[in-house]
Amino acid sequence: MANGTQSEPGTRKGGAKGRMDHEHQPAVKKPKVIADRIEQLVRLHNKAKETAEEEKEAIVKAGEDSGYPASVVRKFVVARAGENFEEKKRQCELQMELFEEVGE
Repeated sequence: MANGTQSEPGTRKGGAKGRMDHEHQPAVKKPKVIADRIEQLVRLHNKAKETAEEEKEAIVKAGEDSGYPASVVRKFVVARAGENFEEKKRQCELQMELFEEVGE
């Protein structure tokens, strides 16, 4: 602590401060809200995890069946599922243009 780089044990510098209200004061914590919803939150988390694994397996299988790498299939699926499909398509076109014009 003599060099000024260490802080007292139990004190925090920066880091998370928790939620603030509209007046930038620490929000009143209500643990009962979490306690009332924890079963639903855990169930949704587990369902999302299972769905993510199912998605991964389906993309790998589609890649194997189609001859495309799974990473390419995944990027295409994400683009189609999102709101910026045209933007992603344009980026791919530009990248392809670079490969054709500059590539070896």
